[in-house]
Amino acid sequence: MNETGGNRNDTLMEDKMKIHLLIDKERYPLTIRREEEQLYRDAAKQIDNKLNKYRRAYPEFSTVKHWAMAALELAFENMSMKDRNDTQPYVDKLKQLEEDIDKYIEKDKSGTV
Repeated sequence: MNETGGNRNDTLMEDKMKIHLLIDKERYPLTIRREEEQLYRDAAKQIDNKLNKYRRAYPEFSTVKHWAMAALELAFENMSMKDRNDTQPYVDKLKQLEEDIDKYIEKDKSGTV
């Protein structure tokens, strides 16, 4: 029970909502967090856009191939974004530079520079 007398699961469900997404003329029911609704709707639209792009470019391909190509492109975009947002190499380099500067300052203080 939570402080309002309801179950914890009731509280968790209050933050969630049910939606139906239409992707490739198929309905997909989902239970999602309210604040993520627009992301899900945009993602569904993006999938449809990619599928339509590949259907126009390769009309002779099967539906499975269109889906595979769309999935590959979306996965590639996702991986590219992860690489672009990976700041750890920069953090590591900054730490190394900070250590080098600290060593130089210590040498300067001791008069060995």
